[in-house]
Amino acid sequence: MEAHGAYQTRPIRFLGLEKSENWNIKVYSISCKNEYADARFISSAKANIPLWLSNASNTQLPNYRVATLIIHEGKEGCFAVLSWWIDENVLQLFAYLASDSLPDQYQLISDKGIVSCVWEMAVLWFERNAWVEEVMKNPQSPQALDNYLSKFFQADV
Repeated sequence: MEAHGAYQTRPIRFLGLEKSENWNIKVYSISCKNEYADARFISSAKANIPLWLSNASNTQLPNYRVATLIIHEGKEGCFAVLSWWIDENVLQLFAYLASDSLPDQYQLISDKGIVSCVWEMAVLWFERNAWVEEVMKNPQSPQALDNYLSKFFQADV
């Protein structure tokens, strides 16, 4: 196995909620270069949200019209990982990659078995715990989804 550089923390920053049609999307930035991912990648990923959300119809399972988008500027380019909960407790996830030279052209990579990296998994773990606490443990609460959407993760991981 080829040796790689030592682990270094990366800033995970919450960028806020985006709305797309009837969806609410929690948007996060991660970067190995700066405090935030490059604005070109963020803008391009946000512009792709409606197209990417069309994948929700790939299954016949219900969803909640809430999603999480992680925009991660890494060494290979920028990853965009979009996920949402279906059928109460299953995560549906699609990962894309754009190169530094073509920041507006994200290509699907999750069809090759790629899911997420160690930094993205920190966000996904937080989102899993928030989903369990706010939605799954409070199925009758009319505020459950709003409570979930109000929680976000921000740290250097």
